[in-house]
Amino acid sequence: MAERGGRRAAVPGPPDPVRPSDSSDPSNPSNLSGPSAPPRSAGPPRRAAVLAVVTPVAVMLVLGLWGLDRGTMWRDESATFQIARRSLPEIWHALGTVDAVHGLYYLLMHAVLAVRDDEIALRLPSVAASAATVALVAALGCRLARPRVGLWAGLLYATTPFVSHYAQEARSYAMVAAGAALATWLLVRAVERGSPGRWAGYGAVVAGTALLHEFAILLAAAHAVTLLVSRVPWRTWRAWACAVAGCCLALLPLAVVSRAQSAQVSWIRTPGRREAEALLYAFAGPGEPVLTVTLVLAGVSLLAPSAGRAWRLLAPARPFPPYRRAARPRGGDGPPVPLARSARPPRTPAGPDPAPERPAPPARWSLGRVSGGGRAARFRAVFGHVGRVQHVGDVRHVRDVGPVRPGAPVSLNAVAWPLAVVPPVLLFGAAQYQPLFLDRYLLFCLAGVPLLAASGADRLVAAFRPPGTRAWRRAVAAAGALAVVAAFACQLPAQRRERLPVSRGDELAPVAALVGRLAGPGDAVLFLPLHERRVSLAYPRDFTGLRDLTLDRSPAASGTLFGEEVTTGALRDRLARLPPGSRVWVVQDTATVGTRWFRAQRAEYAKTTVLDRFCEEGSSVFVRGGAVTLRVRR
Repeated sequence: MAERGGRRAAVPGPPDPVRPSDSSDPSNPSNLSGPSAPPRSAGPPRRAAVLAVVTPVAVMLVLGLWGLDRGTMWRDESATFQIARRSLPEIWHALGTVDAVHGLYYLLMHAVLAVRDDEIALRLPSVAASAATVALVAALGCRLARPRVGLWAGLLYATTPFVSHYAQEARSYAMVAAGAALATWLLVRAVERGSPGRWAGYGAVVAGTALLHEFAILLAAAHAVTLLVSRVPWRTWRAWACAVAGCCLALLPLAVVSRAQSAQVSWIRTPGRREAEALLYAFAGPGEPVLTVTLVLAGVSLLAPSAGRAWRLLAPARPFPPYRRAARPRGGDGPPVPLARSARPPRTPAGPDPAPERPAPPARWSLGRVSGGGRAARFRAVFGHVGRVQHVGDVRHVRDVGPVRPGAPVSLNAVAWPLAVVPPVLLFGAAQYQPLFLDRYLLFCLAGVPLLAASGADRLVAAFRPPGTRAWRRAVAAAGALAVVAAFACQLPAQRRERLPVSRGDELAPVAALVGRLAGPGDAVLFLPLHERRVSLAYPRDFTGLRDLTLDRSPAASGTLFGEEVTTGALRDRLARLPPGSRVWVVQDTATVGTRWFRAQRAEYAKTTVLDRFCEEGSSVFVRGGAVTLRVRR
């Protein structure tokens, strides 16, 4: 519109866009890179996070209590049972000679069995520890990504057969996994906003976890890689190093004592390809379909940032809305046009000058976006929505570190893949020189796998650019949960097997029941080899009234697992004093008796020689876990 005299008047337009200043607005670039995370509201996001944690915990409790009473202990559980029932001085005495690596666990179980000493109570702490691990895995997913990632990761962890196995076993491995998950969660909190109290708590949890099992100290190596790929500042490294140094000092006495007891693990073989594949199947799923899907999703989570970085270098970029006022195009028609930071707002030929420029804020890190549509947009939705972009003048520097919650200095990938990979690789390499590689020692690393798989699934969902409605988000979360249910259905035979006695190395209850049914008061019993005395220690009621021919000092008095036995000469004298026709019940471990190892044990082989001299062999009854043979005194 023109004024009289030929002068053009400025056409009034809509008000200038105002830069948001609300600190809770995640779209504000100044809030995405600030020193702290955006405050969390008490609305739907918080409720979604709580639901994402509670649901997997409930599933884990159901699976943990399902078939908890198998009707029998196996040899490792019997060690827990008989040592934890001793008095505190007797436990301390035993730790000086055997099983010092499990000393803290035995002390904890001593308090549990003081309330109730049966197989259910023996396994309940492992169920509770597994539920705590699931809660922490889900919480990590919520904190580092979004609630649905936490929900899916928690459900994946809870439905893994490998987790169910040790959730129903009276050993320390489930507690170690819970401690490792808690330490990882505390590490994330300490890195986000470090304080002496947070780092002290982190160090205390790592130390306690390592005291439950020494190999859990490998968790510190995984956390070091997390800090390395996250490029944390030097002060964070210094605080972490002080915490880990304290852990190593606390662990040093246990390492010295357990080193002297290394004969207990002399049976472990040097690992090879078979052991590595077995660990992979245990972590990612025992079935081929579940294994394949898990590995693909984990690969999407790990490789997407690199692909997104390459795409951004090739694709045209759209800068953030500028910090200066937007200018109206010539003629006054059309919406305001955002300006690059180095551009000056256009001036109309006549009319007032535009508003003064706002000073540009300093360069900062913020979550970046790139332009495009169609296939390119879907590609970037999967691979490009997680980069960090630094604005320096007109140059955009891209730094991809995985799915990062706004304000979080570490990403989910930076936490998950070192946890899943670094400790197994280190232990596998060390085991080539000192064989100490068993899959149960690495249960605490499993938490990284479901986190990666859930993150990969979330990236694939982002490829479809779903609408931002709450109903759609709920539908996506429910669909992911149903996918986990389908995976559980594929693994249902493996889950059922974990509830059967056959899932363990042996069964002690059938052997003890056989002795209780066949033997009578006044009969004698002899164990071949020495460690088969664990049957009577686990189920002493079935051996009531029987005389142990070879026992010299009880396990509690000698500070050992199975007691000390008499010499061959003393056994000969005891057999010679038995009246003719006396019955001797020989409880033997069929997996070792008659083997090359058994013949190399002079004391054990001498028992059979003395028995053959004084007793006639009668009938034998075989059950899974052992055999009971009748010998009659000549």
